[in-house]
Amino acid sequence: MEKGWEQIVACLAILLSGAAYLPLDVGSPLDRLCTLIQEADVKIILTQSHCQPIFTHLTSISVDKFISDVYPIPFPIKQQLATDLAYVIYTSGSTGKPKGVMISHQAVINTILDMNSRLEISANDRIFALSHLNFDLSVYDIFGALTTGGAIVIPDHQHYKDPKHWYEMLIKHRVTIWNSVPMLMQMLIEYLKENYHENQLRHVLLSGDWIPLSLPKSISMTLGEHVTITSLGGATEASIWSIAYPIPKQIPRKWKSIPYGMPLRNQRYYVYDSHLNDCPEWVTGELYIGGIGLADGYWKDRIKTESSFIIHPHTNERLYRTGDYGRFVPSGYIEFVGRKDFQVKLHGHRIELGEIEYHLEQHPDIHQAIVTVDNKSQRLIAYIMPENEFLSVLTPISVGDPASPKYRYASAGSLYPVQIYIELFSAIDNIPPGIGPFLRKATITAHAKLLEPINRDNIAPQAWQSLHINEGIDIPHSIISLIRII
Repeated sequence: MEKGWEQIVACLAILLSGAAYLPLDVGSPLDRLCTLIQEADVKIILTQSHCQPIFTHLTSISVDKFISDVYPIPFPIKQQLATDLAYVIYTSGSTGKPKGVMISHQAVINTILDMNSRLEISANDRIFALSHLNFDLSVYDIFGALTTGGAIVIPDHQHYKDPKHWYEMLIKHRVTIWNSVPMLMQMLIEYLKENYHENQLRHVLLSGDWIPLSLPKSISMTLGEHVTITSLGGATEASIWSIAYPIPKQIPRKWKSIPYGMPLRNQRYYVYDSHLNDCPEWVTGELYIGGIGLADGYWKDRIKTESSFIIHPHTNERLYRTGDYGRFVPSGYIEFVGRKDFQVKLHGHRIELGEIEYHLEQHPDIHQAIVTVDNKSQRLIAYIMPENEFLSVLTPISVGDPASPKYRYASAGSLYPVQIYIELFSAIDNIPPGIGPFLRKATITAHAKLLEPINRDNIAPQAWQSLHINEGIDIPHSIISLIRII
C-alpha cells in the first residue's frame, strides 16, 4: 500500500480478525517483496484499488473498494491472548537474508502505554504519521494515538518527502506529536530556516539515528521553547523503544553526544563484558535488553533467534543481544558508543553491510565485495573485485550509460530495501583475506596504502573531487564504488 488511511484500516482489520500484520512497502523492489511474502507464508494481501495486482497467486483484497457498499454485518471478534502475535517486521540481516521480527501484543502495548503516560497523551493529541509502515516507528504513530482516542495525521503519499507539505499539515491539523528519525526533523528545520513559526506541537520524539548536538537548540528556536524533545533508542527486537532520555533546553558544552538514557517501564538494559559480567561505570561493554518488550524471536529462523536471544547463565533472564556498545555513567544513564558489528544506520534505516556485500556478490561480474561507510558524508563505499578485468583505472560514470555500474549492477539494487547505485569504480586484482573488518573501521584515505596504488595521473580530476581525497595520498588499485541511499 501507498501511505494513506487505508494502511490504518488494514492493520486494525487484521488485528481484529485475530491475525498478525506484516507491512510491505509499495516502494520496495519486487524481488524483495517476493522474498518476504514467501518467507512469511503470506496467504492474503490487503491493498488499495489503484495499486496494480502483482501477486496473482494470492488472495488480494482492496481495502477501499467496497466503500459505497458498506453495510453492517455480524463479525465475531476473536478473543486473543496478550502473548499472541501482533505484527512481524522484517529487518536487515547479516547474511543477506532479512529477519522477520515477531512482536506480541503485550510487548508492544507495554511500550505504548509507557510512552503515552510519559507524554500525557490524550484524546486531544494528534500524531504526525511520517514513518513508513514497515518501519516500527509507525507502530507508535498508529496505536499511540488510537489507544487514547487521539487522531493520526497522515501526509499525502505524493508529498511525504516534502518539508513544506509537512509544515502545512502540522498547521492545518494542529499536530501535537512529532515522531521521526533526526534527519527528517532537520529537513523541517532547514525549510523553516530557524525562524520561529506558530504551531501546536508539544513533543518531538527522535530515534533511529544519532541526534546532532545542534539540533535541539534549532528545534527550540524554530518551533518554540514549549516543545519538549525526547531521545529514544532500542531495537525492533524490543518493541520500538526500550530507552529514553529527555533532552534539556541547553546542551552542556562538554557533551560529545546525547545520552542514550534510562530503560522504559518493565524493560531493562545491561552493559556486559564478553563473559556476561556487569561492566563498571565508564567501562564499555555490549548492550543487552531484558524485560517484557522482547520479541518472540525471528520468524521461522531458530538459529538466528538462539543467537540473538539468550538466557543469562546466572540470572536465567531472557535477553536480547543488541550488537551495540555502551557504558554506564555515574548519573545512572547509559552512553551509546556504537555498533559492535558492521551494521550502520543511514537516515534512520538500519543497514547491514554484509547484506549489501551478499547481494553485490550475487552478480555474475562480481567475485568479491567489501562495503564500508563514510560517516561524514553518509555514503556507503564498496570495494569490489570483478570476475573478469573490465576496467583498470578509476573513471567517472555517467547515469544512463549502458556500460555504467548502475546498469551493470541493477540486480544489486533490486534485492535491497532501499535503492542503491554506484557512481565510481576501478578494478582490483585481489582483496586480501581478513581485510573486510579492518576496512570497515577506517576511511579510505587512512588505509589506502594497504592495497597496491595506481597512478594518480590516470584518474580524471572530477573523480578525485567526488572522492574528496587530499593531495599526496595513494589510492588502492580497487573498484571504489560510492553507493548512496536515495
